[in-house]
Amino acid sequence: MFRKLIVVLAGCAAVLALVAAPASAATNGRSLFGNANSDKCLEMPYSWTHDLAPAGQYTCHGGPNQQWYYSTSTGLIQNMNSGKCLEVMYWNNYDGAAVGQYYCHGGANQQWNMAPSTGLIQNRFSGKCLEVYGWSTYDFAPVVQWTCHGGRNQVWSWR
Repeated sequence: MFRKLIVVLAGCAAVLALVAAPASAATNGRSLFGNANSDKCLEMPYSWTHDLAPAGQYTCHGGPNQQWYYSTSTGLIQNMNSGKCLEVMYWNNYDGAAVGQYYCHGGANQQWNMAPSTGLIQNRFSGKCLEVYGWSTYDFAPVVQWTCHGGRNQVWSWR
């Protein structure tokens, strides 16, 4: 009887480990960020590669300007086209502050926490979340930071 209980408990633990693994694994690597409200992707418009270029959303096409690498260890989100990192520009901490790209220096304004369970991407400097401004569903709408509220314009999926 005791052996059967051990086998059942071991089986349950194995199932729980398998269920928990994909969420953390899905947040580290190269992929697209899709917005839940607009179903469009985070991108660097026009494949811009210069510092301080503002981020936006556009219909998902999977091009290098829409591909990002997220590192769970550093919190950096790096664009595959430009090699630059996503940051809250000018170290601003107010709602509506622009988000764009800049050479990767690893400052707190370039560090992001991703929560796969909620889809929120939160800046470590300001504590605010990445969102599509004004709930826009249009191509080229700006992506900014805003106080985290969990609305669909702040929810991102890792595709």
